[in-house]
Amino acid sequence: MIAKTTIGADFLGAICYGAGLRVNGKEIEGKSELLLTHNLVSGDPKGMALEMQREAEFSRCKKPVWHTSLSWKPGENPSKEQMIEAANRYCEKMGANPEDHQIVVFQHHDRPYRHIHVYFNRAPVGGGKALETSHNYARNVRVCKGISQELGFATLNKREIGNLRHVADHRREAQRVINLAVKDALKHKCVTPFDVERLLEEKGIQCKFTVYDGELKYSSYIFQGVPLSGQDVGFTAKQLQKQLDRNALVLMAPNASNHSKAMKIRNSRGHGLE
Repeated sequence: MIAKTTIGADFLGAICYGAGLRVNGKEIEGKSELLLTHNLVSGDPKGMALEMQREAEFSRCKKPVWHTSLSWKPGENPSKEQMIEAANRYCEKMGANPEDHQIVVFQHHDRPYRHIHVYFNRAPVGGGKALETSHNYARNVRVCKGISQELGFATLNKREIGNLRHVADHRREAQRVINLAVKDALKHKCVTPFDVERLLEEKGIQCKFTVYDGELKYSSYIFQGVPLSGQDVGFTAKQLQKQLDRNALVLMAPNASNHSKAMKIRNSRGHGLE
């Protein structure tokens, strides 16, 4: 089992997606199935979203929407009861006790593997401090590993660098173009995010990089109006930075062991990017 989490501000859009509703409000037949709710009266997606939004208004949390997709290994077929148990354990281990938080879980049937979408309100019922979101990636890895061991599920490894994950059909071409452009930039021995940005802009790809203390912390791209995260195109900010560091070391050959010089190249060229 593996988890991916996003944090947002709009419960309506999030819950409607979970419920398999199109933009016009019509249901995508067979895509989604409601598995469970906690601390919600409404049975329809818009009603649930409204309840959660109103509860969040009692807190100062600007992004109260916690959305996690839990996926199982292809070929592994947990029952509904097992998926519900996994969802409840996930929420509790992440700090959203089902007794104190609004929770809704949907199963989607649009992939060749079992997966569910877990939504909960970071703001607890009746007021209180919103749940922290720091270190979500590491927490997801640890929590999923624990639940997999407890319930006998397989543990999925993180996606290999350069590999593409599933995106909506209308985003696939942009995903492919950006993925190939980043790979090509790395073959050209780019050593800083600035180098990558320059080469990608020549191909009509807009980059948004955040660099702090010489380290690339965030990456996203836009091609022909389609936005994609670094993870969407096969290179998280951390993965891309590692590849740039390797290029910098090769560039220093035959003094490739002189890591400090390579870091000076990276820091000087990368300074000022946002």
